Amino acid sequence: MRYLLLSLFAIVFFEAQAQKCPKNSILYRFEKNAHPRNFTEHLGNHPEFPFLQRMNGVHSVETFLKSMLDKENQVKWDREFKAFDLLLKNSGFARGYLDLTENSITKVYISPGTIGNLGFYDRVHDRINYIYVKLNPAGEDPSGVEAWKLTNAAGCYFYILHTCGNAFSPDFSAADNCCRTLSLESNVHPLEINIDSIGKPVRITVNYYEGRLVPTKKSRSISGVDTVFRLVKHKDTLTSIRTRDGKPLKIYSNPQSKRVLVCEDTLLKSYSQLIVDSSSLAGIQDSIRIIFSDTLYVRDSVKKSTCVNKWEIDLDGGMSFNNVPRLSSAAVHTQTNGMQLGGEFAIARILNPWLMAGLSASYIILSYQDDFPYPGSTPGTYNTLYLGKPIIPIQLFGRATIGKQIGWQSTVNLSVGYAVLTNAKIQNGGNTLTTKPDLNNGLTAGAKLGLAYFFTCKFGMGVTCSWQYFSNTGSLVNYNPMVLMITGGVKIRF
Repeated sequence: MRYLLLSLFAIVFFEAQAQKCPKNSILYRFEKNAHPRNFTEHLGNHPEFPFLQRMNGVHSVETFLKSMLDKENQVKWDREFKAFDLLLKNSGFARGYLDLTENSITKVYISPGTIGNLGFYDRVHDRINYIYVKLNPAGEDPSGVEAWKLTNAAGCYFYILHTCGNAFSPDFSAADNCCRTLSLESNVHPLEINIDSIGKPVRITVNYYEGRLVPTKKSRSISGVDTVFRLVKHKDTLTSIRTRDGKPLKIYSNPQSKRVLVCEDTLLKSYSQLIVDSSSLAGIQDSIRIIFSDTLYVRDSVKKSTCVNKWEIDLDGGMSFNNVPRLSSAAVHTQTNGMQLGGEFAIARILNPWLMAGLSASYIILSYQDDFPYPGSTPGTYNTLYLGKPIIPIQLFGRATIGKQIGWQSTVNLSVGYAVLTNAKIQNGGNTLTTKPDLNNGLTAGAKLGLAYFFTCKFGMGVTCSWQYFSNTGSLVNYNPMVLMITGGVKIRF
């Protein structure tokens, strides 16, 4: 009986297993005797795989696969694509890019300060290489650097950074990374069975849980995330032990200790070797229940934005400057009329976090001065010509956004539309002359750069610098005026 019980409960105490992965690429060759360079500049100056950059539309697992499989991208970035396929094959993906599926790509954050090899493409010398860095790039989320984690069937992986499309592999042996020496001790209290029993049930349960950060649905949450636990493995075994001759039964474990090196990919399995001792009489027929539980907290959990707005309204105001026409007559001079008031109202449909389209209407005053002797003007003085007071361009526009949904954003607008002129006139010394510029309505086009900060998902403020071209013609001069406008205002999303 003693040997039967020993065979049921004997387990190996500790075993550390590390990921065995292919190391056929220089991505995994770390400079062991060199200090890592503290990488603090912006990512994207030397993109290794540009078809995987966020600026080229890769913002989800689906768009990652679509951009990678796009034949035009494979031809356009032939050199970079072949290098990407070779890196995959050297990293355990037997068929290269054909082995990548939705299940093997995960959106993650890499902790700031992680040490490892970062890829780059030197276009001058047409070479792809890697540098040993401590990853602290500027312009990234404080909680970590966004990346795609590419994992093969054996569980081996490397990263592709969102911003630059460059490969990155952590050096888990670096002192600044997560490797630590851990002292483990095992001490199990003895279990005594007091009364003889013919059959005593023994139930052994093993539970493994996973903890992951997810967006919260509670409106009062400060952090915006909750921790969700998931049971990933469960085993439940029911057996029995038997005693005879009224001999006692005592189950215990010898205390044990061990020191191990724990890294990010280290898996620790704990087994306690239980020993049976019959040194006193057995007791009542109580069952024996042994439960082993462990929880793994996923370090690279993804925090997704909870902003689900569909529309944005912008209201801006500021100043505008327009060009001054150059007349063909050397006897007539022109000059600027200075700053003018300007403003814009826009409403846009949010197609996705990075793209929107909408309609805008602007208030712009077009004016300049000349000394032409119009009927009724005072000789030797300058006249003020208002080509439009105001001119109202109504335009359709498309807007691209780079940045976080809550925080800093930069935008680029392109627009086309139709400009309506009102209240065109010529003034001299405060008097309105009978001669008019008589400009016609016409087509217009513009471009705009903006910088905004969103305090919440629904409210933000920003500044813009825009350029506007008008194709309007008039009876006096074929003007084709251009305007530079600088404005600031509020942004509301709903």
